[in-house]
Amino acid sequence: MTIVHIIRIPGACEISGTLTLNDVLLSVSLLFLCGSGLKTLMSFRRNSIQVLTPTFFWSEFAILSWGLASLVSLDVFQVGTAWQDQFWYWAAVLTCCPLISVLGAKRPTSRGWSWFIILPLIAVLGWPALTIFLVPSPDLVPLEIQSPVLIGFILVLVMGTGNYMGSRYGLSILMVSGAALLSLWPVFSSFAGDLNFATRIRAFSALLCGIGVLHGFRQAGRPTLDESKYDQLWFDFRDAFGIVWSIRIQDRINQTAQKEGWVVRLGTEGFVWDQNVSDEQIKQSEDRLEHTLHWLLRRFVEPEWINVRLQQPNNAESLA
Repeated sequence: MTIVHIIRIPGACEISGTLTLNDVLLSVSLLFLCGSGLKTLMSFRRNSIQVLTPTFFWSEFAILSWGLASLVSLDVFQVGTAWQDQFWYWAAVLTCCPLISVLGAKRPTSRGWSWFIILPLIAVLGWPALTIFLVPSPDLVPLEIQSPVLIGFILVLVMGTGNYMGSRYGLSILMVSGAALLSLWPVFSSFAGDLNFATRIRAFSALLCGIGVLHGFRQAGRPTLDESKYDQLWFDFRDAFGIVWSIRIQDRINQTAQKEGWVVRLGTEGFVWDQNVSDEQIKQSEDRLEHTLHWLLRRFVEPEWINVRLQQPNNAESLA
């Protein structure tokens, strides 16, 4: 579909051109991506969890790469197909980085995670695109990936997406990961479409990515209902770091609770308090629970982050 537009300037010549459906989709995607980048930057400035700083960095870098890929695909810039392939491919590569970065968000691991895990990941996934520049040719050769490369992307994205399944960001991460895979389709060896179809697929993938990121920020502002201060802290931690770290912390809490005879356990729906227990038992369990939370989470978050969430009134006393 092509929309012809004519701009008439009084006393000057007419400027005519065409606006394709792909250009419309890419322009809309750019708006969503700009909003996503701005929200990510604002969130980064307010971030109080130091170990997540690299994750914010890689997220902003990935969104920027999506925006550049969308920009160079607009007809007005007349960028060659091979260069468009490069921009979109690297956008998919960088999308994997924040998802894997959060898996190393723990002191002291976080200090070297980007150097020893993320950068090698970029090198491995990006190698097919880098080898294109080694081909002796006067023009850049179009990129084409085979099944092993695509499987590699799927494994990485499944690992990163699965970490957030069950959290408030699960759908958002799923949309972003789906967008990354969709953007890879035009460079897959079995793709039979033309450049117009490839651009349309990429435009939809960029739009999906932008929507996914903005949906995540919408979820971040969603209030938690009818939860104790311990549930508030726990769900905020789980949503920020995912289920990989959460399961480990949950096991440690329950092991300590069983060993010391607490009247509370941590389940999938939050902290569950025993029925028909005394105020003294609740108070003792609360004191030990707060101490244990500070001790176990000290490598992930700052004490102030914990204290802010533990300052609100608790409703556990009503269970006595």
